[in-house]
Amino acid sequence: MPEFRYEGVDKGGKRVKGQLSAATEGDLRVLLRAKGVRPVRIATASLAQRDLGSLFSSGVPNITPLEVLHFTRQLQVLTGAGVPLVQSLDILGDQASTANLRNLCTGVKNKVSEGSFLWEALSAYPKSFPRLYLALVRAGESSGALDQMLRRLTGYLEDADRLKKILKSAMMYPAIVITIGALVVTAMLVFVIPKFEDLIKGAGQELPGPTQFVIDLSHFMGAYWYYIGGGLFMAIFMLRRFYGTPEGRALFDRAMFRAPLFGPLMQKGGTARFTRTLATLLSSGVSLLDAIDICRQTIDNAVLEEAVGRVRVEIEQGKGLSQVFARLNVFPKMAVQMMSVGENTGQLDKMLEKVADFYEAEVEVLVGGLTKLIEPILLVFLGGTVGGMMIAMYLPIFKMGDAIK
Repeated sequence: MPEFRYEGVDKGGKRVKGQLSAATEGDLRVLLRAKGVRPVRIATASLAQRDLGSLFSSGVPNITPLEVLHFTRQLQVLTGAGVPLVQSLDILGDQASTANLRNLCTGVKNKVSEGSFLWEALSAYPKSFPRLYLALVRAGESSGALDQMLRRLTGYLEDADRLKKILKSAMMYPAIVITIGALVVTAMLVFVIPKFEDLIKGAGQELPGPTQFVIDLSHFMGAYWYYIGGGLFMAIFMLRRFYGTPEGRALFDRAMFRAPLFGPLMQKGGTARFTRTLATLLSSGVSLLDAIDICRQTIDNAVLEEAVGRVRVEIEQGKGLSQVFARLNVFPKMAVQMMSVGENTGQLDKMLEKVADFYEAEVEVLVGGLTKLIEPILLVFLGGTVGGMMIAMYLPIFKMGDAIK
């Protein structure tokens, strides 16, 4: 969407100027008149005047999950205070911190002004607002409780963002430590070991086996570093491409689900995400079958996606939710038992929220314990590797000392 710079006069006769995005110059004049500004001069913004985000964005602006959270929270506050929806979107557009968010608010406001429902206007941006978001907004508009639904959505997005950060932190720490350790070992092999080699070979004695192995490894790294670097780059690139395919993601998720340390973490994190999403949808008036379809698209785990897909088929046949999950054996037994209690008491949505709260707390405990367990293992491994290399290089020096004695 193009950006225009404008100069005009407001209702008080004061000259104002600024920059806005609009499909055409005519649309911009309509936007300015709605704000009480009479345009005097309009010009297309140059490349130097445009935001960097708008230069590299596609035709449909997409915003980050964090921006979606802020957008939802601010829209709930405005609508809850009695501000009309169109005016709320206009205020959010003026306060937007990025060009993409400003363009999105303007586009949604224009569609709502033309008579569209909010969920219909948001559906034009599927990468920013998933099906879950649209279903809840639609339910809120249909029931006349959009403010309450936006408040519920804000809480759900905050919980989902917190859980995502917890899981990401569990994966990031070992990855960072291993990367730094690999760089340290590589630097020693390429730069430090050759210095020791010159000193040792000057003595003219036979090298011990460990010392010769480290020197040969150093020669190999120095001679073929570009092949090694290129091979690692290609391997990482191909793995990322393979993980981007449905088959690759399913293979990776199944492997992680069965891993000794990360398996329970993935299972409990997926359980918390699924039960939180399902509870939010059911408490918002969405039918169980539709809620399961939406959960399958938002669960982000191939193992659980497959299980949820099989659940829907059997629920259509009249079976209970807890009965099906108990047979599939993908969720913890306690979660299935609490689902059964919720179904028997007619309070499935409230029981699912309790399940989500419990397993989110379990994930936090697991991440803390996993970090404490992995830290000494990594330190011992890296320290042993570096220390072993240094001992191997000092062995000839020790032998020289014994010979001198």
